[in-house]
Amino acid sequence: MNHMQKELRRAAARAFMESLEQLETRLSSEDVLNAPVSRTEMATPDAPQFTVGDFEAAMADIDQHTRRL
Repeated sequence: MNHMQKELRRAAARAFMESLEQLETRLSSEDVLNAPVSRTEMATPDAPQFTVGDFEAAMADIDQHTRRL
């Protein structure tokens, strides 16, 4: 593997880890932990809509990333 590919992989790994840290921060924030959320609140028009395929693709990305480490 050449130097450029290694740098790209390192940058991708850093970006991935930063994303995980941001997710952890969001999930552990006081607002999320203390505020009960009803199903109607979850379905607001502003909320991003995810499909099962989106989650499967994310899991595949995570799996691929962890196998490279």
